Amino acid sequence: MQSTNRTLLLLNTGAGENLGDRAMLINTVRLLRERHPDWTLLVSSRTPAFIAEEYRLTPVSFMIDCLSRWAGRHHGASAHKWTSLFHATLGSIEFLLLALVTITCQAISYRPAGRFMEAEFLRSLLDADAVYFVGGGYLTDQGKLECRALLTTGLLATWLRKPVVLSGQGLGPYSTAITRWLLRRVATRATMMGLRDAGEGQALLASLGVPGIHVETVCDDALTLPAHHSVEAESRTIGIHWRVSPHQADTARVQQTLEDTLDKLARNGWTILLFQFHEREKYEADIYTHWLASGRWPKAQVIRDLDPRVLRAEVARCTVGLGMAYHFSVFALSAAVPVLGLWHKPYYRDKIAGLMTAFEHPEWALDDRNISSEQLYAVLTQMASSDCRATLRARGRALAATHQDWQNRLDARLSVL
Repeated sequence: MQSTNRTLLLLNTGAGENLGDRAMLINTVRLLRERHPDWTLLVSSRTPAFIAEEYRLTPVSFMIDCLSRWAGRHHGASAHKWTSLFHATLGSIEFLLLALVTITCQAISYRPAGRFMEAEFLRSLLDADAVYFVGGGYLTDQGKLECRALLTTGLLATWLRKPVVLSGQGLGPYSTAITRWLLRRVATRATMMGLRDAGEGQALLASLGVPGIHVETVCDDALTLPAHHSVEAESRTIGIHWRVSPHQADTARVQQTLEDTLDKLARNGWTILLFQFHEREKYEADIYTHWLASGRWPKAQVIRDLDPRVLRAEVARCTVGLGMAYHFSVFALSAAVPVLGLWHKPYYRDKIAGLMTAFEHPEWALDDRNISSEQLYAVLTQMASSDCRATLRARGRALAATHQDWQNRLDARLSVL
């Protein structure tokens, strides 16, 4: 246990609504608190209060909070073009001003006062001894504003000569030169950088000129998240994650295929557990409520909780799983539950394929454009009767050891900064 007090700025903005991001943050601060009870851990103001209280975290405003005021929603095609350009310009101006003020404050040893988000963000960056990118898939042009805000925060930290570490990252895809430029600048200057799988990330960084020796493949930061409680595995129980999402080829067709598959399983007496990984009702909760109200699957129930450790525990009840969310598959595989992960666009393809490959089952990553209810039913029932759980447990232990080794080395580096 280290006694020297340090301040870490932990970058993770999705924990407010997304339980996958929440799981990675919880596991990261859990490990840090075990070794460093006195360190100051600065986290996003969007972090749920129960996490901040349990691990004694300090919520602060991030750059994304400052810039989000320029990213409002607008209606009308013609108006949208000009208002988007206008707000993008305002956001760019604010970023440049934040960068200038940050460097100036550092140069003159001034700590800005005030309750504005910008002042709070600047104080947190200036006070931090290091900036820590908690794992996730947010460094992508799928969400340009969030990605660039986080990368520019990292870039500002390097300009201030503060160490930057990135853990358990999934990278890309990128469609713009500015995001690739920001990533290259941050990655080449990072003290340590770990990718969560051996997918496209290494090739992407190589194409940007980031030295291969500078980057290593580790694991997802939620891989070793402890379960909230222990449960016994149940027979003929399938875990399902479904989300109405723009990342699918054809939502209506894929949903119909899923429903037809579950109809067949229900007729054969299967219990259906519907896992909710996002707090936005329209993403998952609405369709789950509709399914339950229809009464078509008598043994169906929703698994929902603010704490992802509860979902991590409940997934162990399943015989097999099928879903979209990356961390639904992470939780299932960590519990030695065979699972099929659906993807369509490159963003999810790289995530799901990388995870399944890490567990030595790349065939479990399925393109949702090429599935049928007959295929899903046959594959799921075959997986349920297979003897793959022992090998999944062994692979999970090996990956957990890799994750622990990474955390040990990361902690050692942070402790001597």
